[in-house]
Amino acid sequence: MIIPCFSNRVKRSYLGGHRIDRLRKKELPDGYRPEEWAASLTATGNPDDPTEGLSKARDGRLLADIIRENPKYLGGLESLPILLKLLDASERLAVQAHPTAEFARENLGSRYGKAECWYVISTDPGAHVYLGFREGVTREDWIDCFERQDIPKMLSMMHRIELSPGDVWYVDGGVPHAIGGNCLVAELQEPTDLMVVTERITPGGRALPERRIHCGLGFERMFDVFDYTTYTPDRLREKFYRRKVCPQNSVINVIGAELTDKFRLDECRTDSSLTIGEDEYASPIIGAVIEGEGAISDRDGSVSLSAGDSFFIAADSGELRIDGNLRLLIAAPAQK
Repeated sequence: MIIPCFSNRVKRSYLGGHRIDRLRKKELPDGYRPEEWAASLTATGNPDDPTEGLSKARDGRLLADIIRENPKYLGGLESLPILLKLLDASERLAVQAHPTAEFARENLGSRYGKAECWYVISTDPGAHVYLGFREGVTREDWIDCFERQDIPKMLSMMHRIELSPGDVWYVDGGVPHAIGGNCLVAELQEPTDLMVVTERITPGGRALPERRIHCGLGFERMFDVFDYTTYTPDRLREKFYRRKVCPQNSVINVIGAELTDKFRLDECRTDSSLTIGEDEYASPIIGAVIEGEGAISDRDGSVSLSAGDSFFIAADSGELRIDGNLRLLIAAPAQK
């Protein structure tokens, strides 16, 4: 069963979004909905809109309601342990870190943390990220920077990394980071919006609520979220970096067991037709179309697709056939 979904843009505190609109051949200015949550069963936790983040199927129903009525679509899973986003940053995001699953269970009442991966789709000149502590940084240094809100010093404590299309970076729980802007990335992550933020005011000048900064932990305990491991540039790349290029008419693994045991991301490119065997994905999957037009089919039927679309495919849907001129991403839980 393939369930195509409507566009699902989510409010954030940073500016972006025009690169996502461009996928649909729309030239619109940046705004504060710079993320597309693809076939999402995850809510943002916005108290003013409990459904924010949840995708709607093309028939108008919430995808989460469809899954609730058809639990077999999850193939025995209690919940879908992944969230796939397209994230378009036109300004630097605030410095942050996400809890590990263990920390989230023990302190935040969540089954999941927020380990994530970035797969770089496109960049403009100057695109970069900050990731991981440089050698010599201590917890005391980090807290001191936060208390003084010395943002230039804070940024200097992390590695600044230039980006190009095809780059893959894994961001483990606890690792400090900030996407630097001028890029469109696919972000695959655990299905939460949990984070602590070390900037009281975003780079774009927006003041953040205190709870958004400390995630309900308080200003002292929020620093328990960070992993204070330090890295040389070579060690950082060895542990967290890969580079992927998908040839035409093929499927490659972009994010897999060599980086994480939490999720898997594949890329598919075809200019004619391509078949994915029924044994390739035993779990449900989420897809997002990056380029082109075409269709995807399973034994229940065919769904037309174009750039910017997303879809959910139920577990045990059998062989998949992809036709047309398409570049798409396929996200799945890691196989245990």
